[in-house]
Amino acid sequence: MLLRQIQYFISVVDNDSFTEAAEECFISQSAISQQIKVLETDLGVQLLTRQNRKFTLTPAGEYFYKQGKRIMAELAKIKQETILVAKAEDQHLRIGYLHCYGSQELSQAINKFTNSHPEVSLDLVTGTHESLYELLRNGKVDLVLNDQRRALSPAYVNYHLITTKCFIEISPITL
Repeated sequence: MLLRQIQYFISVVDNDSFTEAAEECFISQSAISQQIKVLETDLGVQLLTRQNRKFTLTPAGEYFYKQGKRIMAELAKIKQETILVAKAEDQHLRIGYLHCYGSQELSQAINKFTNSHPEVSLDLVTGTHESLYELLRNGKVDLVLNDQRRALSPAYVNYHLITTKCFIEISPITL
């Protein structure tokens, strides 16, 4: 069984026509029909019930169609990600963060980002407020996660990510 045969089968079902599928796949109608028959022979099952110029899917055909669509979508994703990985030599994100930010939330955010963007490699740098500011100012990091805002400057942009509540607990003895 060839991937091209799966693609032909999906096209036939999607178009509800051998002729339109053949046009879409840039082959002749007889060639696409022959490839579907070869696919059925290789599988040892009938995928389509043919009636004159019409056809219906058998239960095996419905299953094969759904799984074939899933596989072809996954292959398209793999192809796209492979191309992005090949171009990833220049796709680095350098992030600076405070020592105190080495938390589970930061680790989870980094994992989520790397899973969503496998083409981007991350370089993480930890430091103090001043050392991170210097790295940012000198272009050695692309962004800094910080809890202090510097004076506005055209050299960088400040984004306010979150607002948190702080509480104070006072000993009854002090009151």
